Amino acid sequence: MTEEEKQLHVRIPKETYMKLKVKCAYQEVSIQDFIIGLIHDSMEIGHGDGVSVLIVEDETIVRDSLRDSLKDSHEVAAVGSAEEALELLRRQDFDVLVADVRLPGMSGVQLVKEVKEAKPYIMPVVVTAFPSVELAVDAMKQGAVDYLVKPVSVSDLERLFEKFRKRKDGRDLPDASRLATGPA
Repeated sequence: MTEEEKQLHVRIPKETYMKLKVKCAYQEVSIQDFIIGLIHDSMEIGHGDGVSVLIVEDETIVRDSLRDSLKDSHEVAAVGSAEEALELLRRQDFDVLVADVRLPGMSGVQLVKEVKEAKPYIMPVVVTAFPSVELAVDAMKQGAVDYLVKPVSVSDLERLFEKFRKRKDGRDLPDASRLATGPA
């Protein structure tokens, strides 16, 4: 613990603790990180300019690597299947969805389609280790805003997150003063 960190001990009823423990296990987050997140949310202390990201990747090492690389500057959740992603999306909103194309069960492209139908404001990105023009076109038709080839670099994701922040802030919309007002 550093000089700037402080400890906090809290007593809660056993039943509440058991529910918290199950919830954290299901979300694959430590109780400490979950409570810190609640405190941050309640005090509107976020990740600054960060975005909320849902990573859907069946390869544990890739999923954990992406989550660990992004968690200091963004709110990140990671799951191993499209079905888990849909369940989490029923309970929580995200700004960006990063989905592998090849997943067990439902594909990442089908996930993108379902997410865009239910929550059109989410910015889906698909990633694959097996790129093809047909797959890229299909992903874009289903609503993906970008298509990345593995290994995915954090800088590529940060570029996409900046694109989302601009869209969210309205900064990527055309400046009305630059629009043509009629024939010249």
